Amino acid sequence: MNIGALMSLIVIAVILALSLKNKSPEISSIISLSLCIAIIAVCVERIRLIIGRIKNISLNVDIDKTYILILLKLIGVAYICEFAAGISKDAGYGAVASQIELLGKLTMLMISLPVLGQVIDIILSMMR
Repeated sequence: MNIGALMSLIVIAVILALSLKNKSPEISSIISLSLCIAIIAVCVERIRLIIGRIKNISLNVDIDKTYILILLKLIGVAYICEFAAGISKDAGYGAVASQIELLGKLTMLMISLPVLGQVIDIILSMMR
């Protein structure tokens, strides 16, 4: 499904959920939750395609597989944290959303430390 059609369906679902929010909050919540699940399904499929392409690139280029794995982990952490923070903000928990974003940044820093160590080792070896 192309992005235009997908966004049109999302806008229609959001308008429907908003119009039912006062009359029937339960149905509005179900529509909202269903919309989130559908969007996640589309995202998972696109992520699957991206991972496939990254794997193909890594087969054709002489890159250490560790770096590809780190890249994929970083992408995953970024998307998961952004999704969780967005849900928290929408629920009115801005402070929790900020903490999720901080946790995501720290986790990404922790995951990338081996690459930073390698870069520092390379720089030090060039200076000798």
